[in-house]
Amino acid sequence: MEQKKAKKIDHEEYKEIYGAALCISSFKHLILSPESAMNLQASLQATIDIPRVPSLNGLIGRCSQPFEKQLTETDVNSKQCRLSINKVDVENAVMPLLKEEEDVEKGIRVKVYDANGKEYPMTLKLWAHKLHVLKEDWIEFCTDHALLAHQDFLKLWVFRNLHTQDLCFFIASRRLQEFQPSKKRRLNA
Repeated sequence: MEQKKAKKIDHEEYKEIYGAALCISSFKHLILSPESAMNLQASLQATIDIPRVPSLNGLIGRCSQPFEKQLTETDVNSKQCRLSINKVDVENAVMPLLKEEEDVEKGIRVKVYDANGKEYPMTLKLWAHKLHVLKEDWIEFCTDHALLAHQDFLKLWVFRNLHTQDLCFFIASRRLQEFQPSKKRRLNA
């Protein structure tokens, strides 16, 4: 008698699991209205620290957790014209958002936004098989924000544009009265 009861519970659990699986599998055929899609996207992003910039509302799709970088002399050198990005940060923030056809070694055109929503077209590229950089309009970004080595810290997010699916960066800066390089600071997730 005890054995029959156990089988009945297993059968009920099976029905529940099967029903849930059937429901989930039907989602791939579900077509959401644009409003429902935006609401779903907003609720998903409520769990991620995303940039709060009014001009980017409705543009941010899949988004990385932010990472931070202290600017170095070479980052703000007008002859170098590039922002170097730590390999670990690229692996954690950029790589999960790349499409199969995007190749960092060849270079990926990206849009970089500042805290005012101003757009800077740049290229994300791997230099000499070891250094990831944002280049082209980086020096314009530095000039516009009067960025200084060792004093300015950048907080960077990587995201996909919700409408175009282009790879984008958002960069916010903050200044500390620190004149010495510090060890890489990590944000708590």
